[in-house]
Amino acid sequence: MDRRFLTAASLAVLYLLAAPAHALNTEEVEPQTLRDYAVTLTAHAGNFQWQQLWKNTRSAGYFNQQSPSHFTVPMSSVPDIVSAALTRATSVRPFAATRAAYRYDFATNVGVVQKVAVTAVCIDVDWRSLPNGTAVDDAEKMKNVSLLLATPCP
Repeated sequence: MDRRFLTAASLAVLYLLAAPAHALNTEEVEPQTLRDYAVTLTAHAGNFQWQQLWKNTRSAGYFNQQSPSHFTVPMSSVPDIVSAALTRATSVRPFAATRAAYRYDFATNVGVVQKVAVTAVCIDVDWRSLPNGTAVDDAEKMKNVSLLLATPCP
């Protein structure tokens, strides 16, 4: 047999063994487990993950005071309220198979939605890069999870 074929086949088998079998299906995970994942993600997300969240949120207009839906807290407070919402989420809603929306209600207004004051923050997270069965405290695996969007929510 051709040696190059064996090498390519061996590499293909190794790749398949190393790749996660399935992405985390948020619709099949208990809400408390999704909350626990979010706590670990918040503690271990890298700068790039947070930068992507801020970029997406800015692009969607949630930092623009002229937009009908935006944050009203000082910009310097937004990272803290988003982190608090992820670590203390009062509700988690799975959607699109690998995503989850985390919500936390604060005691004071944090933004407006369609010009109505709101106290809640919602964060969308894409867990598709996290393999099913990952331990909730696996900090290393959190480095590829996508923080998608932070919004004030009704």
